[in-house]
Amino acid sequence: MPSESAPITDRAIQLARQAEIYLGTSSWKYEGWQGMVYQDHYTSQRAFKRRCLAEYARYFPAVGVDATFYRFPDQRLIEELDALTPSEFRFGLKVTEEITVYKYPTHPRYGSRKGQDNTNFLDGELFTADFLGIVAGLGAKLGPVIFQFGTLPRTIVNDGIFLRRLDEFLGGLPGNYQYAVEIRNRQLYNEDYFSVLKKHGVAHVHTSWSWMPLLPEQIAREASFTADYFVMRLLTAPQTAYKDAVETFFPYQRILKPLPVIREALITHLNRAIKSNQPGYVFVNNRLEGAAPLTIEQVLDQVLGSEEAAN
Repeated sequence: MPSESAPITDRAIQLARQAEIYLGTSSWKYEGWQGMVYQDHYTSQRAFKRRCLAEYARYFPAVGVDATFYRFPDQRLIEELDALTPSEFRFGLKVTEEITVYKYPTHPRYGSRKGQDNTNFLDGELFTADFLGIVAGLGAKLGPVIFQFGTLPRTIVNDGIFLRRLDEFLGGLPGNYQYAVEIRNRQLYNEDYFSVLKKHGVAHVHTSWSWMPLLPEQIAREASFTADYFVMRLLTAPQTAYKDAVETFFPYQRILKPLPVIREALITHLNRAIKSNQPGYVFVNNRLEGAAPLTIEQVLDQVLGSEEAAN
């Protein structure tokens, strides 16, 4: 039976305080979470979208921000995020695709650029000035800065061009930030790739994503932990297209398709990280099982013990 929506607890905040492990969702503006995360009354949809992050932060210590992937952040966004969250909160921000896309997709939203090479791909100066220089305004609230690379052409992967450029790019970045790299090419998941990240102390993002190796396979490779912190993004079920997941799970009120293999891998890693005092971040998407807050709540039942048992 699908898991019904129900109010959640603040145990994710407790875990962050105890172990510096931050569990949160990918984005937060979901009206389907009413009664689950959101209990307050909002006068309009606009008011909900502008203010609901403050209520979200009562239950979760972190959130993934997708908006910065589509356009460079501005000072107003950073000020709004900061004003709505407590000092212990953390944001995981995806770097704007202007930096990470090699060739613009043919999607209509790219206009005249669709299908064209991106001359700003891995441009360190542009990233530092137009992205990092803005998000640094979050101060201690800035969590992982995530470079999500879409599926790259096999030519630049197989001949080593991408890794050479990535190595050069990461080597030129300002220090004292938690950088992370997320890939979508299975053939990149190898020792050469891990070595580049480890050289610069940058985390590999362990994912549950449609066409990447299963999460248990990823975390079983010790070499894949390339920094002194970890980052996970649990996005979709294996062999499931994002579009299909949206159609299946919207409006994200229930867990419709639990994924024991993903949950068990996550629980195993969280227990190991707690024991070894390794800090990190986990961001769960609604498209994984149907309702990210409930996925997190049920994982915490296994890691921290159920709320009923605690009472």
